Amino acid sequence: MAERKIQGPAFLAPLAGGWRRISPKLVPLFAVVTALLIGVPFIIITSGRGDVGRGLNISATAYSALLEGSVGITLNTVMVPGDLGLVDEYVQEYPLTPREANTTARTATNIAERGLDRTLAFGRLLGQYPDMDDEAFDDLGSRIPDIASIGDEQLLALQPLLADLDTLDRDTVDALEGMTKDQETLTSDVRAAIVAVAPSATTYSDADLLAGMQLVAADGLVRISRLAESAAVLQSMGLMANSDDAQMIVEIAADGTSSIRSEAQLAQQIENVGITDIEAFSGQLRLAKLLFDDDLLTGEDVGAALNDQLEPLLQNMLVVLRPNNSILFKADPGTTGIIYDDNKTPDDTSDDRPDAFYWHFGGEVFLFFPSTFEIWIVRTIPFVIAGLAVAMGFKGGLFNIGATGQLYIAAVLTAWMGFSPIFSGIPAIALIPMVITIGIFGGLMWGAVAGILKAYTGAHEVITTIMLNFIAIRLVDWLIKWKDPYILRDPAASSDRTPFLLDAARLPTFDTIPWAWFLVVGGAVILYGLWQRRDVISRDYRMGIRPLLNGVLVFVLGIFLGWVSVRGKLHIGLVLMLLAVWLSDWFLNRTTLGFELRTVGANPDAARYAGMSVRFNIILAMALSGALAGLAGGIEVSGVKFTMQPDFFANLGFDAIAVALLARTNPRNMIWAGLLWGALLSGANLMQVRANISIDLVLIIQALIIMFIAADAIIRFLWRVPESSTEDKEAALFSKGWGG
Repeated sequence: MAERKIQGPAFLAPLAGGWRRISPKLVPLFAVVTALLIGVPFIIITSGRGDVGRGLNISATAYSALLEGSVGITLNTVMVPGDLGLVDEYVQEYPLTPREANTTARTATNIAERGLDRTLAFGRLLGQYPDMDDEAFDDLGSRIPDIASIGDEQLLALQPLLADLDTLDRDTVDALEGMTKDQETLTSDVRAAIVAVAPSATTYSDADLLAGMQLVAADGLVRISRLAESAAVLQSMGLMANSDDAQMIVEIAADGTSSIRSEAQLAQQIENVGITDIEAFSGQLRLAKLLFDDDLLTGEDVGAALNDQLEPLLQNMLVVLRPNNSILFKADPGTTGIIYDDNKTPDDTSDDRPDAFYWHFGGEVFLFFPSTFEIWIVRTIPFVIAGLAVAMGFKGGLFNIGATGQLYIAAVLTAWMGFSPIFSGIPAIALIPMVITIGIFGGLMWGAVAGILKAYTGAHEVITTIMLNFIAIRLVDWLIKWKDPYILRDPAASSDRTPFLLDAARLPTFDTIPWAWFLVVGGAVILYGLWQRRDVISRDYRMGIRPLLNGVLVFVLGIFLGWVSVRGKLHIGLVLMLLAVWLSDWFLNRTTLGFELRTVGANPDAARYAGMSVRFNIILAMALSGALAGLAGGIEVSGVKFTMQPDFFANLGFDAIAVALLARTNPRNMIWAGLLWGALLSGANLMQVRANISIDLVLIIQALIIMFIAADAIIRFLWRVPESSTEDKEAALFSKGWGG
């Protein structure tokens, strides 16, 4: 095929050629970016309510929170005196105490939600009736809708009759109601009976009297009498129940007249001062209150504190503003620094685990939260390993949907060995490998069941693995919940769970590993690399630079992981994850068994013709897939949860499918795919809180990513990526389907 010529200026030819070489490898990244961009219209339509500007601001807030909540990095502004400018303007006219500032902030928020003009209109209406107290206004507002449905004139006309009926005993009124109920006309006998006890009835026509009595019978004398009284009050105010002012009274009563009076008063003050951005004013009031709460500002006069204390404070201290008008920390105004605790002064280093690292430049501060980064890495580990499990099945031409069941079996075996008194005397150096190994073995055996059924009966692995999922979940559920007798359940626990693992069965965390061990491991990497390259190094000593760099990198990475493990959560399962990635890639691409497995997955007929055992490789693929899933389950129990509960792994098994697809079943890409998936889930909660959007947006983004990965022609068209190569197409062929 002739090579397609590049059209356009000659200087663009190298760029176009480079794009053709690089862009096909970036299709998964483009899928992620496209999904995130498509999320923006969702936010504009829902949270932004169609306002493009507001929707874009919310989108920026949401994705910034997603980044901070996952990776732990963000960019915030440094506080300056102007950040409290609106409060300063207000307190010059209307002094406030710190306590009043908080109350005023809540009131201002209500005004912003309703609108300044509407709140002022409420205030003017209340001002027209100074003699009516709040309780009377609330009662009137609650009755106006019923008055409007019955009619002001009818209720007012009934007042004399209602007054007469109110003097009668309950039995007499009930008897009169019974005479008129369900009657179409008023007979002379009934009229005479009514007139005999209610003289005012003589002034009503038969139709009006009958309608009035039936209204009393339907709604009750007490209620109709009160509605008539309220209709009279409206009349004295010069209002009708369906008038605009009467409807405003209904709104006032719904929110509470007392609250509306306070809001109207503040609204008038805001208008007098000339403040137009009420939401910003409310936020600044809360910010001022936080400064007092943290003892950065003192005293009982907000205005005096702003005038005398604020500017010197900000000159001598770095105050970082966080979203939603909150303060992260106070620190020295230097270029860089470490914060050890929100509540400690900068020179208090009693806690040597950093809370945040900051870099101050101009009016911005770059922040890194190691604790967030730590949780992100911990959450990523099972996604990467479980993704490898699914990818291993794909390489063998099989679709392993049974990772969930394999996780459960592995986890329950790990938990049993970890808490069982049988193994209580074994030291950690031996028990930890044992609990991990039994987890791998449990997953391997559970995966092999589906492989054997596929190999010898032709039962499709999708069906068998789904059924095995249910069997595993319900089996674990029974083992943990059964109490007569107790099998795996902890008798002392208030919830259904196994006993906690022994300390010796728990994976060590990086913060507990002395730095000397990292030095030893780094040295071992250097020695291994030098020994492996000894022949080429003997000819060219420069070839030894790479092993040296690898060893230094391992040492530095170990120190960094120990530093970021500020919560003591980051465990050595990360090392096991990296080993699993390396071993999976080595097995598939460097061994005979791996070659045969991939060959069977690509073309079973050709593999059989070449003398390869298709049955053996089917069983091997499912067994190895299950073993990797078992490793993920064992690590989660021994490194994170330290116990086993029913419904333990939620959607981890199915998320693993998404991670495998995102990585294109390539083990080396699994780390990046797992990191992305872990970031989306880790940052979702903070995104929901900060931007006030549904957490379902993350699920939509995840679904879009998978859709774009599966239908990459869309991404190739949007990003002008050249047609995929044969290798890329083979990578995209995840399994042979129902006819495999």
